[in-house]
Amino acid sequence: MIDFTVNLDVEGWMSLVDLLWLFNTAQNMNSIVEIGCWKGRSTLALLSACTGMVYAVDHFQGSSGEPDSTTIEAKEKDIHSIFKSNIGERENLKLYKMSSMEAVKSFADKSVDMVFIDSDHDYEEVRKDINAWLPKTIKMICGHDIMKEPVRRAVTELVGDYKTSSDNIWYEEL
Repeated sequence: MIDFTVNLDVEGWMSLVDLLWLFNTAQNMNSIVEIGCWKGRSTLALLSACTGMVYAVDHFQGSSGEPDSTTIEAKEKDIHSIFKSNIGERENLKLYKMSSMEAVKSFADKSVDMVFIDSDHDYEEVRKDINAWLPKTIKMICGHDIMKEPVRRAVTELVGDYKTSSDNIWYEEL
């Protein structure tokens, strides 16, 4: 079992319940793409459980759908370096330091078991991520912050009858 105290030391918004859900779900996956990894809190759970590759995608510049403080922090600090320091060296990690729309071009259709979307929470951006990554996914598409109205609206429109974890994750098994 993963030592979640490590994850809890990493700044972020992912609850312990959601971290446990990610860890348990990742145990059944051979490859995962995480869209939006910020400082690595959720990435650690995925890396600890997935037997194959975890592809972390983030430009580390903040996003329009986040509070001003997050965007300011991304301008004042080197979030990429913080992420690398929190994660350490991992054989099963490939980092794509770029936007989601740039990274998706590197993946063939039906090439990854799971895609986890937790990046820009703006309605249009969530729609773009779902539309771009759903064809790449084999087993499950999921994401964080279903309690935020723009995320919920985009997921409802594009995924339909999704399921939720016991906290704030939405998912659809394919």
